[in-house]
Amino acid sequence: MDFISYLKRIELTEDDHLPMLPMGRTRSSEALKIMKSPRESAVGIHCYPCAAGNLSIFLIQRSEYHGKHSGQIAFPGGKMEADDPDLMYTARRECFEEVGIPMHEGEYIRSLSPVYIPVSNFKMTPYFFYHDTQPITIHNEREVQQIIPLSLDALAHQLPIEHRTLEIEVNSLFTRQVPGFVHETHWIWGATALVLNQLKTTYRQWHQKSR
Repeated sequence: MDFISYLKRIELTEDDHLPMLPMGRTRSSEALKIMKSPRESAVGIHCYPCAAGNLSIFLIQRSEYHGKHSGQIAFPGGKMEADDPDLMYTARRECFEEVGIPMHEGEYIRSLSPVYIPVSNFKMTPYFFYHDTQPITIHNEREVQQIIPLSLDALAHQLPIEHRTLEIEVNSLFTRQVPGFVHETHWIWGATALVLNQLKTTYRQWHQKSR
């Protein structure tokens, strides 16, 4: 069974997020029970075959701006607009706006476990799409600094995890130990790291079963 078929069938669990939760953070499902009116958002995970039969996805580095997610490594995506019919449409629309992937391209495979983002009060739902060939991307320079390829094999078996101390808010004396993946020169943490760890866990399970 190939990985995409496996991903379609497996039951995902929020437990996959736990290794990458910052110290003191609760599960997204628990946080959502007490937060008032979280805003809905969606991201797109676009997967495609790369060298030697492996699969890759890509991340983006957001542009520098005056905001909470400036310069961070993320999946392309954003908030649900009032005229979006559903969150999968949001994911496709945002991917088109940020990295130029046409909204009809990529087979929808499934959604992954949602992540709550406390700093912006967003509930983020990841949507996984598969392409038979690498999609052509053109990044929106206003929103995206660069597009960063990442093979699932490297994610599952090669990326080290590094803990860093971050301030919870600007000029705050309260800090927190935060785990993140190191990929090339990038440190990937927060909601993106939680989603990546679910992919890492699932890919490892598939790899073990397919031996």
